[in-house]
Amino acid sequence: MLHLVVNPVAGRGRVLPHLDGLVRSLEAAGLAVTVHRTEHPRHATQIVMRLPVGAIPVAVGGDGTVHEVAAACLQRGLAMGIVPSGSGDDFAFALGMDRFDVPAAVRTLAEGAVRRVDVGMVAEAAFVNAFGTGFDADVARRIEHAPAWCRGLGRYMYGIATAMRDFALRDVRVEVDGREAYAGPSLLVSIQNGPRAGGSFLFAPSASPDDARFDVVVAGSFGRLGTLGVLPRVMRGTHLTHPQIHAVRGHEVRVQWSDPVVGHVDGEVFERTADTFAVELRAAALAVLAPNGVR
Repeated sequence: MLHLVVNPVAGRGRVLPHLDGLVRSLEAAGLAVTVHRTEHPRHATQIVMRLPVGAIPVAVGGDGTVHEVAAACLQRGLAMGIVPSGSGDDFAFALGMDRFDVPAAVRTLAEGAVRRVDVGMVAEAAFVNAFGTGFDADVARRIEHAPAWCRGLGRYMYGIATAMRDFALRDVRVEVDGREAYAGPSLLVSIQNGPRAGGSFLFAPSASPDDARFDVVVAGSFGRLGTLGVLPRVMRGTHLTHPQIHAVRGHEVRVQWSDPVVGHVDGEVFERTADTFAVELRAAALAVLAPNGVR
């Protein structure tokens, strides 16, 4: 049975008009469906932890909902599905899925094609798409407090603009698979399992969630103007040739900052800052119902 774990506020509530049609289409395809609506943060994880053995949870929402459902599925060894309905939907993008494409989502769930994807672990937290620390994590923290009228890309622009107000570079040392990959002033370090983050930013254009390696991207010594100037290139995925961008691939990453900084997993911000983060990859750890073929 499919258990739809629905975040009613995903995509600023745009998920709800699609819900009845999604359920009817799944039932018409011969699938049994139960709907669960989340009521507070981390509720999706709690719902999945209580599901019967053999259930297939389906995250109906954005990256936050996917993150919470995936955390429980990892603990329980369950396969999961996704109906991308949020503001970013970066992990769905990595799987070749489009936002609010109900017919395509129904086909994917009905066909039941399983794709095993890699999972990252940091500070006992799992992530399926990206772990970020530094400027992008500070942006994610500020997005949580964005005014209600900010939607979609506007929320990320709000986060960037307010983060610029308190802009400061720190020194960082990044080790990948035991070797130093970068040391010096840095704007951010992003450890990508998928190619995109923030809904629009192609940090690692060639990253794949099932290639058994991270794409580690370090932005070096950028000032305010340099940061604003490189953002359009990040959105197009053409930034990796910039002399202040350093990219490497690997399985284990250690990030050590000169001062405590904010970190995030799949856009969900850690409650506490830290100066050191140890990240490891668990290859093919999560089963996901996904379209056939790779983006």
